[in-house]
Amino acid sequence: MMAHSQDEAETGTDVVISLTSRERQVLGADAHIVAGYAETLLKQLAALRLGGVPESWRLLVPGAPGTWEAAIGEDATADLLWQERALSDLSALDTMLGGALDATLRRHADQGGTYGAAGLAMGVVKATAQSRRLRLHKRPLPEELWAAGAHGETDHPGMAVPDTLRSWSRPWAGYLPVDITPPALTPGIGLELSVIEGWAEDAATPYDITPEAWRQRARQALVPFDLDDRGWPLNPAGRTGRTGRNLNRWGENTAADAAMVCGDWILLIQRDDVLQWAIVGGMTEDGETPEQTMVREVGEEAHVDLSGRTPTIVRRGYVPDWRNTDHAWVCSSLGVFELDERVEAVAGDDAAAARWFRFDSIEQLAADTEPHGGLYPAHIPLLETVLRHRKTHS
Repeated sequence: MMAHSQDEAETGTDVVISLTSRERQVLGADAHIVAGYAETLLKQLAALRLGGVPESWRLLVPGAPGTWEAAIGEDATADLLWQERALSDLSALDTMLGGALDATLRRHADQGGTYGAAGLAMGVVKATAQSRRLRLHKRPLPEELWAAGAHGETDHPGMAVPDTLRSWSRPWAGYLPVDITPPALTPGIGLELSVIEGWAEDAATPYDITPEAWRQRARQALVPFDLDDRGWPLNPAGRTGRTGRNLNRWGENTAADAAMVCGDWILLIQRDDVLQWAIVGGMTEDGETPEQTMVREVGEEAHVDLSGRTPTIVRRGYVPDWRNTDHAWVCSSLGVFELDERVEAVAGDDAAAARWFRFDSIEQLAADTEPHGGLYPAHIPLLETVLRHRKTHS
């Protein structure tokens, strides 16, 4: 691969980066991305020393994000556009280099490297190298995970996303989301078994799903979503700081949640994955309506038979589930079952316990569940919706 200027035949110089086939395979698309940023670095250095915009740039203008198309004039606009592109690309490269430096410093330490040796190699005093190494986070930051090609833990918060950059319509060259795909959904490690067990789709990446299938999924989604230029689904809530998949399928994972209430009481189950208290619910199976999913899940998770009962649907929308990523997320329908009496509930599938709680306010419910694991954060907005519904219709 090489970085070069457009007028290389006359005055430019190729910069050739030699990689083995294995190295190129491991780097994948990142190799071209970094090479592009490195090219901007060289051009910007030349532009700064020449005092003007690179000649090759005067032939280009920004098109769609990530592309630079038709001709522009040699006015002040050209210079401003170039500086803004340089700021974007150099900031992204700076983030990546910081991650690579941290990852290398951690590996140097893991292999027995000393502070002194690190300082000599970095061209700084020993104390500076020591300070940087001691600042390495126990849980690697997103840029370090990116540099090492490593996955984060499933509960990794991911890269911090400012509200101003949440929208997919805002370009962000330095965005390095953390891949939180667990071993159970990683090809060659656990995905194949998860597919056999019947709870995960067999697509290793969104590329493995046909464009027509994606169009059909988008038509059937509770919340509309777009595809990026690769054909990958984009979380309708915007960037999450995390990528990969920690859910049954790519794109929208459609769920249904059933709130069973009786007067001032609500039935909750303690999830067996995080041991927090939540509304009964689960993923909708093929061919099911949300109402059918609710009845089935209540039977499986709490051993309560709601056959023949019809819930009141009070919400359909996006759920801020802890497993959500940029390319896999949860949306649900929320139904309320008004019961005449508090029926006996017994923990079943995916539940560690089931019990009735007083339901006067979210604060009171949070306090009552706190000694036993607390409320499941993703369901607090759902509980607030149920509470508003009860107060409106009481």
